[in-house]
Amino acid sequence: MENEILEELQRARRLAMSLAKEVDVKNHRLWEMERKCDETLATLGRMIAEKDRLHQAFAEEMRKMEFIGLQNEKLKLELECQMRNIHFMRLQNEKLKDDLLNQRQELEQQAKELEKHKAKVDLEKQNLLVEKEKLKAQNLFEGDDYSLNIQIDALKEELAEKADDLNDMENLNQTLILREHMSNVELQDARKELISVLPNVLDTTTIGVKRMGEVDQKPFQDVCSQRFSGEDWEVRSVEQSSLWQENVKDPSWQPFRKMMKDGKLQEIIDEDDCKLKELRHLWGEAAYDAVGNALLELNEYNPSGRYVVKELWNFKEGRRASLKEVIDCIIQQLKTLKSLKRRR
Repeated sequence: MENEILEELQRARRLAMSLAKEVDVKNHRLWEMERKCDETLATLGRMIAEKDRLHQAFAEEMRKMEFIGLQNEKLKLELECQMRNIHFMRLQNEKLKDDLLNQRQELEQQAKELEKHKAKVDLEKQNLLVEKEKLKAQNLFEGDDYSLNIQIDALKEELAEKADDLNDMENLNQTLILREHMSNVELQDARKELISVLPNVLDTTTIGVKRMGEVDQKPFQDVCSQRFSGEDWEVRSVEQSSLWQENVKDPSWQPFRKMMKDGKLQEIIDEDDCKLKELRHLWGEAAYDAVGNALLELNEYNPSGRYVVKELWNFKEGRRASLKEVIDCIIQQLKTLKSLKRRR
């Protein structure tokens, strides 16, 4: 009985040892698998990081290529513009040469005609002197001296009266001009005062203060938000709108041409201007319109200074607001406020 128990214990011990060895082997295999898994994960992490780096590098290269492409387009437009300017200057030079030649010929012709006219005048003068001497000799005007003197005196009196009337009219005209000037000064002072206080008084979108000559930033924001990612587009839009605002303020830039409209000579935007063509090509029609509107506003409201000025504006009708409109709007708002207070 004891032998059987011992044998059973030995078998159990051998089985336990065998299982322990098997567990050790499996643990070793598991450790190997975990090590390989860690190595694989590390390799995968490095590959992902490398992939991200390559993607960023690719995106950066694409941005650089896009920028280079834009620069190339800009240089191409500038070159075309310079070539057109050179051609235009060559044509102008030829035209000036022709004009100078024509003017020289005209001056020579006029000099000849003046000499002929001078000779003719001298001849007529001599003839008049001869006739005068003849008349003096014949004493033809002897009997008419008295009546002639009376007519001369009457003409002198009439001339003196007209001179007095003219002087009175001139004084009246100066008075009216002075009054008109004073009225205009008062009106301008009133407009300036309203411009300074109106934003704090009126709460309406119909009548307000508009900054004439200011470039609208929205078209640049729309383009930059589509073209650039992240927060970079906001910086780019501000840069571009500020750049074109400075261009608009530059008095040496005159992108206008004259044309007859409704029987009047008016200045309009020159669509062939190099800068404006570049603007339209790079930033679109809306940005082109924004800069064009700012140019036209400054050309109308502040052509000499070329800086942004404030103006009373009727936003509903898109025109300059009169003092009467502003005052009526203020009165209407005051009436509305009074009625609201009464209801409370």
